[in-house]
Amino acid sequence: MDALESILKKIPFFKDINYPLQDLVKKMRLERFEENTNIFSEGEQGSSLYLIISGKVLIYAKSTTGQEMAIQTLEPSDFFGEMSLLDGGYRSACARTLEKSIIFSLERKDFLEFLDDNPRAAVKIIETLSKRLRQSNIRNKILIETNRKLTNQGTDQNQITAANIPVQFNDERQEQLTKETKEFSVKKDTYAPEEKEENGFADILEQHLNDVEHADEEDDKADAKKEIEQKEMLYYKKAVCPICNAKFETPKALSKYVQSVKMDYDFCQHHKYINPIYYEMSVCPICGFTYNEEIQGMRLKKEQSEEIKSRLMTFWQNNKLKDYSGVRSLEDAIETFLLAIYCLQGRAVKKSQMGMMYLKIAWFYRFKDEGEQERKYIERALASLSLAFEKEDFSAKAEINTAYLLGVLNLNTGNIRESAKWLDRVLRHPAKSMFPMIINQTRDLWTDVRQKLREEKERKE
Repeated sequence: MDALESILKKIPFFKDINYPLQDLVKKMRLERFEENTNIFSEGEQGSSLYLIISGKVLIYAKSTTGQEMAIQTLEPSDFFGEMSLLDGGYRSACARTLEKSIIFSLERKDFLEFLDDNPRAAVKIIETLSKRLRQSNIRNKILIETNRKLTNQGTDQNQITAANIPVQFNDERQEQLTKETKEFSVKKDTYAPEEKEENGFADILEQHLNDVEHADEEDDKADAKKEIEQKEMLYYKKAVCPICNAKFETPKALSKYVQSVKMDYDFCQHHKYINPIYYEMSVCPICGFTYNEEIQGMRLKKEQSEEIKSRLMTFWQNNKLKDYSGVRSLEDAIETFLLAIYCLQGRAVKKSQMGMMYLKIAWFYRFKDEGEQERKYIERALASLSLAFEKEDFSAKAEINTAYLLGVLNLNTGNIRESAKWLDRVLRHPAKSMFPMIINQTRDLWTDVRQKLREEKERKE
């Protein structure tokens, strides 16, 4: 029952209503289908929603010549036919099993009875559908406008019209956009060394999304209770996407539940209940643009916004935009930071800002106990923060904190002498008396570093 309710809550118009669905689950019935069995055909009147428990289902349409055109292959925990619950309209596609499948179905009449018995749920569903329809309208406008601009741009570059050679134009434009998405392989020599790594985030992000999508289903069940508990620790902040102007709500951690139990030397905090950094990034549900308050404060020119919009549209053609509007797992948190870095490619971003994003990703991998990944992002944070210290103007506090962090991160990666240089810089700073906590931590570390330097000297002798 709990598993079925969890799947039901993935359906858009059930997801956000925050209403018990046990009564609805009881109305569902189990069906078994052999391989290559037709579930419904295009044009039939729909009357059921289907939830896949095991097996695979192909959703497809037929061309005017009768040829099958695959739309999507669905697997366990996926659902289809949900719109028939609302309108009982005609099916817009066909569904057929690809292997033996066990599927739960919910009849429209049972769904309507549930709404009669639970009018509050009906109101919630109407509100949710209205919001999603509004977002869909915004998304359509973005797609139409972006497609128009891409078409015009391609026409100007090739000095041909889409009417003359549409297939060739589409292929060439798609190839161009793919190259733009994987910027790390284009004009490699034009980037500084620290910038080259940033440009590989399309592949890193895509790989992470793919790995999480194929993760064990048991993990979801184990986290179900924790998710319910954490949902009570969130509030929702109204947001407007800086790229597509879509209005949405983004989750944030309630301050009364943000209780730190310890802090590592590099400022990584371990929390008792909920980690607010999981919810630092806002993710637009329409275009996927991901940002925190610092990124939101950046001023983007119109052409920069259009470039980001186009690149995101290309990325989401091959990847599914997840819903980050509820409780976020550790994997979700990593994805939001990777998305933010991907969105910032090619932008003039402060190295201190990039360094802190890399460092927070390193913390996430520390929570996962993945040392190799943690070290990789610490090294990226080191490179960015070192450049920031050289080129950016800092307040006294920011200067001390950055120098301290560089000392800690160099120590974490085994660069003892470099660590000593930065920690010494903190202890000699003219404003050190204003920041006793950092100075005390630095002195503790300095003792450890001096001991390591002595040991290193003795080994050489």
